[in-house]
Amino acid sequence: MVLSKRGGGAAMGPKPLPVPAPVLPSPYRPVDASWDSEEDAPGPRCGHTLTAVAATGNPDSSDYVGPRLILFGGATAIEDGSSALGGGIRLAGVTNAVHVYDVLSRKWKRYSPVGEPPSPRAAHTATAVGTMVVIQGGIGPAGHSTDDLYVLDLNHSKFKWHRVVVQGPGPGPRYGHVMDLIAQRYLVTVSGNDGKRTLSDAWALDTSQKPYRWQRLEPEGDMPSARMYATASARADGMLLLCGGRDSSGLPQSDAYGLLKHRDGRWEWTLAPGVSPSPRYQHAAVFVDARLHVSGGALRGGRMVEGLPAISVLDTAAGFWVDRNGVVSSPRTNKSHTEFDSSLDLLKRCRHAAASVGNQIYIYGGLRGEILLDDLLGSEDTASRRGTEVNYYTLEQSHKSGFSNRETMVNSSPDVNSPSVPINDNKGLETLEKASAAEAEAVIAHFKAAKAAAEMDMEGEERPKEEKESDHEESENNVASGSNLASDLDDPVKSDVRLHHRAVVVAKEPVGSLGSLVRQLSLDQFENEGRRMSPWNLDQAHAAKRLLTKQKSPVALHKKVIASLLKPRNWRPPVNRGFFLDSYEVGELCYTAEQIFMHEPTILQLKAPVKIFGDLHGQFGDLMRLFDEYGFPSTAGDITYIDYLFLGDYVDRGQHSLETITLLLALKIEYPDHVHLIRGNHEAADINALFGFRLECIERMGDRDGIWAWTRFNQLFNWLPLSALIERKIICMHGGIGRSINFLEQIESLQRPISMDAGSIVLMDLLWSDPTENDSVEGLRPNARGPGLVTFGPDRVLDFCKKNKLQLIIRAHECVMDGFERFAQGHLITLFSATNYCGTANNAGALLVLGRDLVVVPKLIHPLPPPIRSPESSPEHYLEETWMQELNIQRPPTPTRGRPQPAHDRNSLAFI
Repeated sequence: MVLSKRGGGAAMGPKPLPVPAPVLPSPYRPVDASWDSEEDAPGPRCGHTLTAVAATGNPDSSDYVGPRLILFGGATAIEDGSSALGGGIRLAGVTNAVHVYDVLSRKWKRYSPVGEPPSPRAAHTATAVGTMVVIQGGIGPAGHSTDDLYVLDLNHSKFKWHRVVVQGPGPGPRYGHVMDLIAQRYLVTVSGNDGKRTLSDAWALDTSQKPYRWQRLEPEGDMPSARMYATASARADGMLLLCGGRDSSGLPQSDAYGLLKHRDGRWEWTLAPGVSPSPRYQHAAVFVDARLHVSGGALRGGRMVEGLPAISVLDTAAGFWVDRNGVVSSPRTNKSHTEFDSSLDLLKRCRHAAASVGNQIYIYGGLRGEILLDDLLGSEDTASRRGTEVNYYTLEQSHKSGFSNRETMVNSSPDVNSPSVPINDNKGLETLEKASAAEAEAVIAHFKAAKAAAEMDMEGEERPKEEKESDHEESENNVASGSNLASDLDDPVKSDVRLHHRAVVVAKEPVGSLGSLVRQLSLDQFENEGRRMSPWNLDQAHAAKRLLTKQKSPVALHKKVIASLLKPRNWRPPVNRGFFLDSYEVGELCYTAEQIFMHEPTILQLKAPVKIFGDLHGQFGDLMRLFDEYGFPSTAGDITYIDYLFLGDYVDRGQHSLETITLLLALKIEYPDHVHLIRGNHEAADINALFGFRLECIERMGDRDGIWAWTRFNQLFNWLPLSALIERKIICMHGGIGRSINFLEQIESLQRPISMDAGSIVLMDLLWSDPTENDSVEGLRPNARGPGLVTFGPDRVLDFCKKNKLQLIIRAHECVMDGFERFAQGHLITLFSATNYCGTANNAGALLVLGRDLVVVPKLIHPLPPPIRSPESSPEHYLEETWMQELNIQRPPTPTRGRPQPAHDRNSLAFI
């Protein structure tokens, strides 16, 4: 686990910083294939297809057939006098031969299937449908091939060709296009060239319905430009990823787009995240799990892609490209520095073909200059194979290998003197330094009430007096002097969970040439990591506890909410601050979500990959920005391959708590197994009655409906799970472990529904406790939030992780300047997703992406500069900001951690 920058004590001295190794396939090497006769050898070729067909039968039975690669078509020669360096080649020796490579025996064999074969062709497409290979399009000696579908049936001892009858119009003759099978049902073909122009259309054929018909698609979303010689590969969950290609002017493309079919029948294009290492066309690409492996390709003028970009991977689960030098933050050049790698030189080719069998990747043939290639290359996706075993370099090694280029990162770092987002806002600092005595008073009042209630409940129990006194003495000693750990804590917690050495950051500038620019910065550049805010917002008054009538939610209600609010790129606040749901609909939505929460455990059991969010506090615009920049939970987004986990504090402070909580509940109903919500300290009636949510409900829904809706939301909050355990290695919670939580079983024993007035110390610690100031402050200390609350040191974190066989704690609850902050040698991360908290903190917001390899990647957004507004030009924003200003006056936010309190301020939290 990485070392926290905040550590300063001798017991936690500096150690080499582990850095994740680039997660690339193993180097490509020639495969030692054989054949019985020269006729069985495939020979040199380009413009062919290589299609993987899965094994059939039981491995123990006589009819078992292992996985195979089907090589079809292509050009086997180049006409004399032609030049591949002139931007094109003249094909010769175009064939329709079929060669099969048996993966288990490593042997090639040529087959002559019965039936009517397709004409000789190259630049065609092929894909597997079960144990059949479908061929379409291409170009041959007689010109364009027809758009007929040919099926090579591999079920029989003698392979057989079938020509598929398709009714109605279709995509027409074309070459340089792409095709794959989506969701094991739809044949989809995209782009290409019909001999007259480069195309951008998309067609689909439903293989489950006869008679077969092509349907021209009209997808929504970000449409890719017209292109040819691109690649497309379908992910297992049904997403078709279109990558690269050459546009109508001959310019190679570097972008990638995902095409997905919604459940309601709509198709949608989505621009893939990340920065591609290089534009390219006539390359090859194939998925292994959620990772698209891209190899080779051509550039304008007939040049080849070579060097680092020759082998790259788009990790669609993590949202970035990687090559031999790590995460790609800007396009590489062919002269990018790297140590010599023979596998990179092998991939200097174009017009080749690729296929995958399990986590094995195969490449055959292609063109290098004017030389046709006949080699079969193999590689292994080690990230898929190794599971959670993650190799890593030390920081020193990574610098030697160029994995972390210091000079490049310094040049790409944000301008800390940017006038648009001032770092040192004196006015905001003064506001923060006023400390919020009201919040502290609320904490005190609430905790006293909870403690009194707990003591009353304890009177009837038969707990021995000596045990109570012992616990009390132990607690006091721990707070006074810090808990002493056993000697076995001298050994560091062994970890295969890694925090990535770079964070993904969206540029501050909202418009212009730098708008939406995404960069990767070294974690060492986050100078604000030690500056933490402590947003403690506690409760006081009890809401009316009348039971609300439970009625089952109509199926369409949560979809209505998603359709109205899930607009990452174009959501705008309502003009009149009104809310689009009435109290009856709020009750229906809460009831449906509540039924799901009731059947979930107190500690959720999750699998990676997971995208994790910290406090949102009603800042719905920031949630939309994070969704827009880094993917959103929709079948058009990334919900099919990554889960979403939210760590609480959905309401209060911000202007749009209603939008935030209703959208998250609707997403939970739509994707109950993939969207996860746990409870924060503001998901309590006594708290959100004071810090904005109750007021927002009343002002936006009216007195009667507003109180009713606020009460119903808080009934739901009592059912929320309290923590989440990911891969049995990472525990996620809102607050911390405090003084009382030593084992996960203590959290599991909490019975829901549970409210804060239950007086549970475990619940108070779970939702309210914080880490100490830095790694040098060990043990337990009084928490400035109020009496009875504590902060816990790095020794408590390491002890807890060791006892529970954990490697990382991810928690929220405190505003930190960079959106995330490390503690306890990196074994605890604080996460905060709302930017410029309360309009004064000027902090960044962040989320964490936990990949399948358990590498944690922080992804950040900066606060937007305040727009110039007036009551006349923007009345809705003026009303919102006035509302927030009044709330901040009544309940001031707490100061940023790392900024000392004025010594003379006796009302500051340091003196409470």
